[in-house]
Amino acid sequence: MRAVAGALLCLSLCACRDRWRERADPSRTTTEPQQTAIAAADPISFEKNGYRITLRARADYRVAGYALETSSALLDRWDFAMPLDVALAWGPAADPRALKHLKTHLSRRYLSFWYSGSDPAFGIVQRHISNHHLIPADAAMEKALRRIREGALVTLRGKLVDVEIADRDGHTRFKSPTSLSRDDAGSGACEQVWVEEVEIDR
Repeated sequence: MRAVAGALLCLSLCACRDRWRERADPSRTTTEPQQTAIAAADPISFEKNGYRITLRARADYRVAGYALETSSALLDRWDFAMPLDVALAWGPAADPRALKHLKTHLSRRYLSFWYSGSDPAFGIVQRHISNHHLIPADAAMEKALRRIREGALVTLRGKLVDVEIADRDGHTRFKSPTSLSRDDAGSGACEQVWVEEVEIDR
């Protein structure tokens, strides 16, 4: 009986969790991510966990979309620098007709998704979904970002940044460029965002 009750509870919770997909309003996410190249800017640099983190801004960035999934646990060795991931869907991918055919899995920096619908086409959905590695501008921003939940309408404003992490001796231990395109896929296709403002509408 315990196993059956547990299974019924899981099904009930999953159904409630996914109900937001039926209520999603694509008219609130029609604007494509806005990106303006930055020709030259002083790097953002700070120390954390004994490492020097340097961010080189590539573009001003704004995106609004529904949170498909979030992740903040066991991301990778450098998650103290980029402590949260959020996968967002906007435009055609945020339409309930598409969302009901969409399944996602976000783990260890990688977003996988499966789409069984035909309208819109797979390629259109793919271009309107992206995983974002978030770097909070300060402690208050990190606290705010951790309030993001699946199904929330999220607006991020900040900068797309290349990330470099060096040890105390100045040796580079990690280097990662940000994606600058919504059309790429696979490794290196995630947006790395220095988040300066966030709005969360549940």
